[in-house]
Amino acid sequence: MNSHFSKVSKVITTTIVLVVAITFDAPQAKGNSLIQKDLIFGRNIPGGGEVSEPEFQGFLDSEITPRFPDGLTIFDADGQFRDSTNTIIQEQSKLVTLLVEDTPRSETGINEIVMAYLQQFNQESVLQVTNSDEFHVGFGPGENLIDNDPIPEFIQADLFFGRNIAGGGEVSEPEFQGFLDSEITPRFPDGLTIFDADGQFRDSTNTIIQEQSKVVTLLFEDTQTNETALDNIMEFYIQQFNQESVLLTVNEAVTVGFGPGENLIDNNPIPEFIQADLFFGRNIAGGGEVSEQEFQGFLDSEITPRFPDGLTIFDADGQFQDSTNTIIQEPSKVVTLLFEDTQTNETALDNIVESYIEQFNQESVLLVIDEDQEVAFDAPPNVAIPEPSPILGLFVLGVLGARKVSGQKR
Repeated sequence: MNSHFSKVSKVITTTIVLVVAITFDAPQAKGNSLIQKDLIFGRNIPGGGEVSEPEFQGFLDSEITPRFPDGLTIFDADGQFRDSTNTIIQEQSKLVTLLVEDTPRSETGINEIVMAYLQQFNQESVLQVTNSDEFHVGFGPGENLIDNDPIPEFIQADLFFGRNIAGGGEVSEPEFQGFLDSEITPRFPDGLTIFDADGQFRDSTNTIIQEQSKVVTLLFEDTQTNETALDNIMEFYIQQFNQESVLLTVNEAVTVGFGPGENLIDNNPIPEFIQADLFFGRNIAGGGEVSEQEFQGFLDSEITPRFPDGLTIFDADGQFQDSTNTIIQEPSKVVTLLFEDTQTNETALDNIVESYIEQFNQESVLLVIDEDQEVAFDAPPNVAIPEPSPILGLFVLGVLGARKVSGQKR
């Protein structure tokens, strides 16, 4: 990224175009403490041009995959940020999401990747977002990942369904839709989000394998009933489609709201970066939907002026149950922000939510806050870049793409 851009603004903004999420043949690192690392690579090159698809693929093959061969996730993205002249700039970006063991060796591998990208493509920084607190990973039913609190609280769960079938073939779109209708929706009718994904992982012969996948994201209360429902969903998928495992990630550090004024953010005396995901349903009560042009106008007039340093926009398909118990589907927009947890920023969020509800006759806007994030913009200085060696027992998956829970309504 160009050196004159402020650090806060660099590629915090991304419009998700393609999600690539990994799946696993075997839970090689089950029981280890895994953290989530999101690396965001801007593709504009100072002086002109951009990192091409073949160039980034070469970087992936030479620097990332050798260090984390067991799996990775790639997101194609469009970045929006404000430069030093207060101009809103857009650039294409790549997001790579990793689940890694929380060890010095993992951190060294990530720092080497960052430094290699900075040097190879004349970049100033690579944004890193780390999620580690109350974050759990499992590979099948019965792993007891959820703390069933006496007073239930909302948590986020992401399920990753590989579609390759052992022995040949794959789970078709109609087959997965049937599984969704018969096994997932009846257990979680209030809302869910589905994403198409492409998985990359290393098999037992050390061959890198790709397969199409489905990612389903849920927000629900952390009750034993809901944990059992998750276990049943995974067990049925494994049995029905001859799978070895279903990857499950659980984030218990989120707070959830459905409108302005819910005071979800702890305004720390010393401000810290947090993440906020806003889910805008596009169906309009009485008929019609918010068009692309109308949403762009809302973005330009309500969101960008309040958070000009950067934001993320992507499309999602929401599913929720209405007051007549009918399952409704609607296209949605999800906006993800990284910002300091000040009262000013919380008020800005409330104003955005209130404006959307009033302008487009909405009942609610789902807001998910994660205050347990760590944000960095580059690697430590003087990091050497040796020939990559594999870091064993590490897993990578598309958790950022699966944060989208656009269908959930209250």
